[in-house]
Amino acid sequence: FYLTGVSRALTHELIRHRHLSYSQMSQRFVDESEANIVMPPAISALYHEGSKEYETVVKSARKSLKKYTALVESLQNEGLPRKQAREAARAVLPNCLETRIVVSGNLRAWRDYLKKRISPHADAEIRIVSQMILAELYDVAPSVFKDFVE
Repeated sequence: FYLTGVSRALTHELIRHRHLSYSQMSQRFVDESEANIVMPPAISALYHEGSKEYETVVKSARKSLKKYTALVESLQNEGLPRKQAREAARAVLPNCLETRIVVSGNLRAWRDYLKKRISPHADAEIRIVSQMILAELYDVAPSVFKDFVE
């Protein structure tokens, strides 16, 4: 699966599943100064754009992105190569920034993952993504995933 529009917070949860394989966009090689913000589901479910709570997330993330950009520039002005400057500056980036990741695994690994991540106790964003993954896997191998759908 190629996941886009997901937060780094989601991928921190996702990579705990050791039987799946990952290839994630690198913050060392990719300039994050224009990264999109992925709103946590609880915030977007309870608050509308423009509300104090919603804007707290947006303003905080944008402020971090500005600090990131300034820090990269400052570090490069001190002579650090671009990759090393981004590597150091990423320390100020929030978990709500969008990332992209490729995830692969065999059917057994996907079943194990889904068992844990479509649960109501799982992180809200990963639960939503997991339900989409389940729908795709069910289309490909309905007999393997029918117990999740029933």
